Amino acid sequence: MQPERAVSEPVQLTLQAAAQIRGLIIEGVLLPGQKIRQVDLADRIGVSRSPLREALRTLESEGAVTYELNRGYVVARLTPADLAEIYRMRELLESELLRSIVKPDKATLDMLGQYNNEMIAAVRRGDIAGVLRANREFHFAIFGLSPMSQYKREIQRLWQLSEGYLIWWWQLPDVTTRINQEHKQIIRALRKFDREALVELCDSHRFGGHEAVGIPLGRPD
Repeated sequence: MQPERAVSEPVQLTLQAAAQIRGLIIEGVLLPGQKIRQVDLADRIGVSRSPLREALRTLESEGAVTYELNRGYVVARLTPADLAEIYRMRELLESELLRSIVKPDKATLDMLGQYNNEMIAAVRRGDIAGVLRANREFHFAIFGLSPMSQYKREIQRLWQLSEGYLIWWWQLPDVTTRINQEHKQIIRALRKFDREALVELCDSHRFGGHEAVGIPLGRPD
């Protein structure tokens, strides 16, 4: 048992460090293009340099950070073309996944309503990290109704890459009202278990996101 623990603990530390760094990127603590100061970051998340370096290599393989000569690791900076590709990939994968979901029970529908309420409350108190977290939980609770595990894994990676670019979106005029309405329409489609309506609503909802950040994609037909 001892050898197994010796192997698993460093791996677990690396996974935990990678998850914490992803969270800092998603919530805008680490910004696109920002140099990652490893000593400061290790202190912040409470790990030693070794698992931190392994975590950064993991995030580099995912595209969340890049390594630049003479600068070291920096948070990946996506171009408008990169973001357009990511949103197009999300459209394709999420639409296919949503067509595979099982019918949600009442507890799931209630949970979605709660996530939406938490998101609105976070907007009102200016908690952008809370907004992003509640919005993410809302959508991934829906994705979780699908058995397509590989699709879900890739969709999660794409969200992690692009979510940090939406931080300021929630401060735009009337965005809270619009997102609240769209989330409630999505819940109604789930309650009716109308998967095609769900796909259409989510396509329109996603379009609002890439429109807000200036991504040049056409509105879904």
